[in-house]
Amino acid sequence: MMNKTMKRSLLDFEPQNNRICKIRLKGRSRNITVISAYAPTNDKDGQEKEKFYENLEEVCNRIPRHDMIIIIMGDFNAKIGNKEYLQPVAGPHTIHDFSKENGNMLINFAIRNRLIIKCTMFPHKHIHFGIWRIPGCNEVNQIDHVLAPSRHSSSVIDVRSCRGPNCDSDHYLVKIKVSERIAILQKIPRRKTRRWEVEKLHKITAQRNKYQKILDLKLKQKRKEKKK
Repeated sequence: MMNKTMKRSLLDFEPQNNRICKIRLKGRSRNITVISAYAPTNDKDGQEKEKFYENLEEVCNRIPRHDMIIIIMGDFNAKIGNKEYLQPVAGPHTIHDFSKENGNMLINFAIRNRLIIKCTMFPHKHIHFGIWRIPGCNEVNQIDHVLAPSRHSSSVIDVRSCRGPNCDSDHYLVKIKVSERIAILQKIPRRKTRRWEVEKLHKITAQRNKYQKILDLKLKQKRKEKKK
């Protein structure tokens, strides 16, 4: 979903499968690609999880290298721990102490593709880290994540959950602030150009003679105007 202003800047929408899709937006200086992903849950088969990350990596590899920023966001069903050895790809701001299987797969994916897990980089109140509320209790998990390439990581300036909006879901809305600007494109109506059917002058003798008579008549009129 996007507003009318952003809709004008939409270059492409590509649904990959029932778990991955991407959009490409026209930026002021360079274009912006955003990928939305929904990873299998912890109880799913390991092959299904590996297939998901293979498909996600294929989508990333098809993105033009000159795009300004690649944001991968969605429900990864992954808990990221706050251990120091994860700091090259993740920050200390997480509500989990240890990474589970899905978390390790997401971390390995980030390392392979030089991505930063940005939702663990910003200090917020505890309630703004929780994204999924476990049914039947008030306990929350931080399993929805936002990833950005390390060279454009500074363009993502904040990530947090918002508990106010009611999305009719057990997930809270995740808000991302990006410093890149979308180009505002104005649609200019094209003028209909009249095409001259010059082929008729070569193929149809009557048309060629008619055109020649009209041309001769206009040339005579021009000569008379000059004499006056």
